[in-house]
Amino acid sequence: MTPTLITSPALNLAGRNGRFAIGPSPGIKDLWAQFMQDFGQIDGQIGLKVFGVCHSFDGKGQMEYLAAVAVENSGQVPGYLYTLTIPERKEAVFIHDGPIETISETWEMIFSDGLPKANLEVAPGPQFEAYPEDLGVEGATGKIEIHIPVL
Repeated sequence: MTPTLITSPALNLAGRNGRFAIGPSPGIKDLWAQFMQDFGQIDGQIGLKVFGVCHSFDGKGQMEYLAAVAVENSGQVPGYLYTLTIPERKEAVFIHDGPIETISETWEMIFSDGLPKANLEVAPGPQFEAYPEDLGVEGATGKIEIHIPVL
């Protein structure tokens, strides 16, 4: 599992946010269902790509998770949505190529194998999944990018 190293541009996101235990959580699926009611109706939404963002890790096994889309200006979105700006930074990008149900296995491999073999250290900041615009469409690649900030 070899990452691609990039310098990512800043990313403004808006969506639904919740606090969960780190790792697979049934509540995240419910959060996505709630967010999909807003999808396509958010002022300034850019494209159809969606993001699953792990952020605000508390060091005690909890994190916040944001189901979101990119937006032009986070100040234009309705107040009931959570906004997050990820600044430009260095990232290791890994590819999950398989059913969404096995994405937690890819996350585990990133931290147990991919990052150590690449001699990369995780930097503070949000980690996220970038889902392709055609996810769920017949003939789609199903490849999901996982972005990890690195030093």
